[in-house]
Formats: sequence, structure tokens, C-alpha cells
Amino acid sequence: MGPDIEGVPLLFRGRLAQRCFRSLCRRTTKHHAQADYFSLVLFNVLFIALGFFGLLTVVGTVSKPLPQALVSAVGMSALLALLFFFVYLRYPLLLARKRAEQLERNLAFALKDLYLQVTSGVGLYDALIAVSRAGYGEASLAFGSAAHDVASGTPIASALERMAARSESQYLKRTTWQLVNTLRSGASLEGALRSLIDGLMLSQRDKIRGYTQELNLWVLLYMLFAVAIPTLGITMMIILSGMAGLGVTPGLFVAFLVICFFVQVLLIGFIHSRRPVVDL
Repeated sequence: MGPDIEGVPLLFRGRLAQRCFRSLCRRTTKHHAQADYFSLVLFNVLFIALGFFGLLTVVGTVSKPLPQALVSAVGMSALLALLFFFVYLRYPLLLARKRAEQLERNLAFALKDLYLQVTSGVGLYDALIAVSRAGYGEASLAFGSAAHDVASGTPIASALERMAARSESQYLKRTTWQLVNTLRSGASLEGALRSLIDGLMLSQRDKIRGYTQELNLWVLLYMLFAVAIPTLGITMMIILSGMAGLGVTPGLFVAFLVICFFVQVLLIGFIHSRRPVVDL
């Protein structure tokens, strides 16, 4: 019996099909790996479909006969259930990538701490323990898992490889592979860590520079949907309704403004999601 799933917005939680989606669970944390995720998804999707079916049936009977309302409710609830099904299946991977971003935020600081420990004469195993207790968030948890594997009898190179396999962070994978190659070749660990830190800092600066250049385009698009398109669109509607007699109703005006508002919200969310998670 594993612990409850953390971070996934499921309405109900249980343990009915532990062997389903093992490959998906391996890419997330142990909380997902120990949960019967597929059975939870099916149960929650069924509950959501029934809820929407009842709601749409009640709303549909106001303007339609009951048979037509039932048919419409079945179709809409099936589409919504399918949408929620795919969202739930993707959500653990999204959580894993989010944790990878949080790890990369503090990875440079964790590597600097590891470098200071190694240059001070501390062994790599003790340095991993020190970093795991230093409060670097997901980075400390990752190095702590490697230290735990070493304490359980796993060779340190294999423990580092396992640490990389458990994470979605490409920076951590690259860092780990270079450390493993350094350990197995007998090269200088201090030099490898220094090179990794410099490369990671340079990469983060490049991400920030690229984001600032990309931000100009998204700000322009936001200004179009926030100012230009609503103003020009409403003006054109007024002109067309007066000259061409298209019968533009107040509801159409409201729908146009609502669409522009939601496009602005989506743009803000997209711009925020593009922001690099770095902390220099």
C-alpha cells in the first residue's frame, strides 16, 4: 500500500490497479509509482462524466425536449470525459517536468556546495550528504536519494546514474554523466565540477537572454489583443451593423469582448510558462 498521490488534482483516490502505467509512473516520483493511477483516472473521469451529464441534462430540458437534451448531454459529457482522461494521463509527466524545473533552479548552488566540499578534502559520499541537508529543494532531494543508494551498498557511480534516471532534468542528467565518466576514468573531480558549474551558469544566462528577446514579440501580441483588436473590432461591428444591416446584436459584442479577454489570459499564462526557472 503506497502513499497517496501528491500534486495530481484527482477528486477520489484509491489503490485498484497498481500494475498499470508503470512506465509513466517511473518518470514521476515514488508517490505516483506506488499509486493505482490508471484506476483513479477511470473512476474520476466516470464521476466527472456523470456529473456533467446530469448538469447538461437539467440545463438542456429548459429549451429542448427531454430526448434531445439527453442526446446532447451524452455527447458533451463524453467529449469532456475524454478531455479530462487525456489531461489526467499527461499530468504526472507535467509534474515531473515541473519538479525538474525546480531542481534546475538550485542545481548551480548545489554543485557549488559540492565543489566546496570536495575541494575542502571531504569525500564525495559525505559531500552528497552535506548537499542533501543544505536546503536546495528538489536538488537536495535528488542528491539525498543518491546518498541513500550509496549507503545501501550501491557503488557511487551507479547511484549517480540512478539519480539521473529518476529525473526529467536534462541538466542533471548531463551533470551526472560527466561526474560518472570522471569517477570511472580517474580524472580530477574538482576540475569536472568547476567546468560543470561554469557551463550551467552560462546556459542559464543564455536562457534569460533568449527569454528577454522573445518577450518583445509576446508583449506586442498582448497589446494587439488588449487594445488594437477590441477597438478595431467593435468599430467595424458598429459600421457594418449600420451600413450593411448585418444585425449585430449586443450578445455578439459581449461574446467578442469575452473572447478577447480569454485570449489575453491565455497569452499571459503562456508568457509566464515560457519564463526560465533560474536563480542566479
